[in-house]
Amino acid sequence: MENIFIDKISDSQFVNMREEWNALLEKSATNELFLVWEWMYSWWDVFKNGGSELYLLRGKSSTGETIGIAPFYLQQQRLFGNFKINIIRFCSSVETYPDHLDIIAMKEYEHLFSEAVLNYLVQHDKDWDLIKLEGVHENAMIKKYLSSVGPKKNGVLMKSLPSTGCPYLVLDKTFEGYLSSFSPKKRQTLLRKRKILMDREKAVFRVVQCDEEPDKYIRELFALHEERARQKGIKTTFSGEEIYKFHSRLVHGLLREGKVVLAFLYKEFDPLVSYYCIKHGKKYYYYQAGLSHEGEKRSAGAVLFSLIIENAFKEGYKEFDFLRGSEEYKFYWTKNCRQDYSITVRKDDFMNKMTHYCYIVHHRVLPLFQRIYKPILDWARGGSFF
Repeated sequence: MENIFIDKISDSQFVNMREEWNALLEKSATNELFLVWEWMYSWWDVFKNGGSELYLLRGKSSTGETIGIAPFYLQQQRLFGNFKINIIRFCSSVETYPDHLDIIAMKEYEHLFSEAVLNYLVQHDKDWDLIKLEGVHENAMIKKYLSSVGPKKNGVLMKSLPSTGCPYLVLDKTFEGYLSSFSPKKRQTLLRKRKILMDREKAVFRVVQCDEEPDKYIRELFALHEERARQKGIKTTFSGEEIYKFHSRLVHGLLREGKVVLAFLYKEFDPLVSYYCIKHGKKYYYYQAGLSHEGEKRSAGAVLFSLIIENAFKEGYKEFDFLRGSEEYKFYWTKNCRQDYSITVRKDDFMNKMTHYCYIVHHRVLPLFQRIYKPILDWARGGSFF
């Protein structure tokens, strides 16, 4: 059996790894958008802080060839005041909510590299208290390896649980053939909405091109999204200076490669709706949206989605991934749904069991308690349920 040598990648190495990283990803069994260097490095450059430490693990073969990368970082969290724990997570998994994550490895090394990563983490268990991997691909290499060794190995306990559904559409027909799978009423309704908005009301379909300056359109997307969140009383994670900086940087980089689809429908000069999609491999990924009140009244969201999906068919893509979330509008377009997973690894000793239970209390029990009893406490302090 060939030995895999593991070392840690420094910040200064990370910044110069674009070509090596993405070339390895192309050879990996899990080749998903959120594992590309541009996403991972942009996240680290924007969000790194004193409470986080890069923990990228690189695997090399006996000949010195890079055969795998585990894109981890170490997050320090405070629980109950001064009690601190160190958690190993996938890079970008907290602030930007990526899906389908995994380690990156050449297909012929997926088992060996997974094993080498786990052995390294066990040997360096003083670095961490808990490993929490969210948004793990349902066929992830790391998930398959941990399932094969069982729930306990080398003094650590492992658990894998379904976490979120991700609807997707297989693009195995023409767009016209796809529409024929709709009921006659549903198909006629969609085509009528398209005709009214595009032909009668002269709405303009616009996709930002690679030679354009995208900042104006990114700001319009954020403004539409935040307007929609305010109207619906929704707390959104797609806002704030750092999130804007991350996506602005990402769009600038990927737009030059033809990977970003920043699409709008305009009525005269006013944006009705915007969808932010990214292309990678043979897939379209739908990431975020903004919709005005006027756009909602005119069914602009459904019309723009139909135009984007039609383009994906014409461009020869094989799948349209709606990513996490079981919102009703996603299932208007598809009935297929894949599952992402959450993997937890913890040390099998008393202190780390207590650490794990404290983490659960802090992140699950306390928020539930606060939601239930906050109205009662507010009322007791002189507030009102109304």
